[in-house]
Amino acid sequence: MASSKPKAANGNGATVEVDQTNGDQVQTKRATYIEVSASIEDEIRGGVYPPGSRLPPQRQLATELGINVSTVSRAYKELQLRGLVIGSKRRGSLVTGGAMPRVETAIAPNAAPGGAIDLTVNRPATGEFLACLAATLAELPRDPRYASLQEYQPPQGPAWARAAGAQWTAAPGFTPSPEHLVVTSGAQHGLYAVLNSLIGTDGVIIADRLTYYGLKALAPVFQFEIVSVPSDRDGLITDEVERICSRVPVKAIFTVPNLQNPTVTTMSLERRVALVDIARRYGVAIIEDDVYGPLVSQRLPTLASLCPELTFHIAATSKILAPGLRLGYLLSPPERSALAAEAVRTTAWMPAPMSMLIATIWIEDGTARRIMDAQLAEIRVRHDLARQILPQEWLDSDPACMFVWLRLPPPWRADDFAANAKARGVVVMPSSAFAVDRAEVEHGVRINLACASSREQLVSALQTLAQALRDRPRALFGTI
Repeated sequence: MASSKPKAANGNGATVEVDQTNGDQVQTKRATYIEVSASIEDEIRGGVYPPGSRLPPQRQLATELGINVSTVSRAYKELQLRGLVIGSKRRGSLVTGGAMPRVETAIAPNAAPGGAIDLTVNRPATGEFLACLAATLAELPRDPRYASLQEYQPPQGPAWARAAGAQWTAAPGFTPSPEHLVVTSGAQHGLYAVLNSLIGTDGVIIADRLTYYGLKALAPVFQFEIVSVPSDRDGLITDEVERICSRVPVKAIFTVPNLQNPTVTTMSLERRVALVDIARRYGVAIIEDDVYGPLVSQRLPTLASLCPELTFHIAATSKILAPGLRLGYLLSPPERSALAAEAVRTTAWMPAPMSMLIATIWIEDGTARRIMDAQLAEIRVRHDLARQILPQEWLDSDPACMFVWLRLPPPWRADDFAANAKARGVVVMPSSAFAVDRAEVEHGVRINLACASSREQLVSALQTLAQALRDRPRALFGTI
């Protein structure tokens, strides 16, 4: 292998570069196999190894670099995942001619147990978050609010965090008041606080037939029943919502109006207005889970702006910026905000001060917007890849959404398709994971585009899913 600096592994598994002038060692942060694969990739793209040529035998390269054979084997496997190399027991590792352009990958490869590609988690597709975090941490002590990080904070969050939350939550025609906003430890914590404030209110909760799993998880905690309502391309079918409201007591209507999880539906303005009219006539609360709202370029009026007296509006940072920054912003009807703050105090005492300050700084100086724009740019590219590879007539998608919804043609059933996909090495979420009750649901799977560690890995996974879709359903287990 040609290289400007010889590389070797130190005792802790990281790569060490030896400076030719003074022999000083500088330890890099990436694992050794990643360094080796990156070096070989540079040589492949630079023409050192043209298409059709062989890479050095793994044992030979391990000896030359002074590393374990297993490390080289992992490096070669990484090159295979990027479409740069194919492996052959007889001929060794051959360089392909169809390598995709180099892209910045996420920080950690995302593999399920057994080496399968896991496309089930909503996560960022780039490493922009960590780059910004490193810069911010170095400057954090200069912020005048830094000294307060060692102190207890109000359960609703300090005034500066609530002001930033109001800015993050704002939308065209919607300027929330920080006075009625509570900072939480993520959207799920915000949903918990909402349901806690509704304790003592009789009735069921209405939701989409396929809905957010976090709502289902809280049902046994607060012992409420979820009643499902069918949806179409405009969102919840409001005639069905009203039918339920007219027959049984309803505690609240739960909805994800923008990029609904998992069907990618954005509720139309007509449906939003109709839903608000029903809520007012029956005195029913609305829970508006709008964690994906900031990703939408042409946002429709929020339910909270149309009906502030009945709507709990939830926003968050983790889906858009990174799961590591778990912060939520809950806007409540004025008389309910104190109860929401009490729920935060009794479950977590206060949101994490460090997260609050970092998020606040990023919202104030525009860093949050830059991270989101980087995520959106990558999501759009991955969205185009999905539309090229998967059959468009069965695909529901949006260029701003980090996941797509693949409806399954008969005779496929969602659980069978997910099982077959997993057997082929790709993990997706079937519709049964989102089903509220035992009512008949659409057979489909949610595919998280941003979850793959690179575009190459995503292409490999999508091609596998497309191939499975063209195949006939196969039983993985049989009984006699």
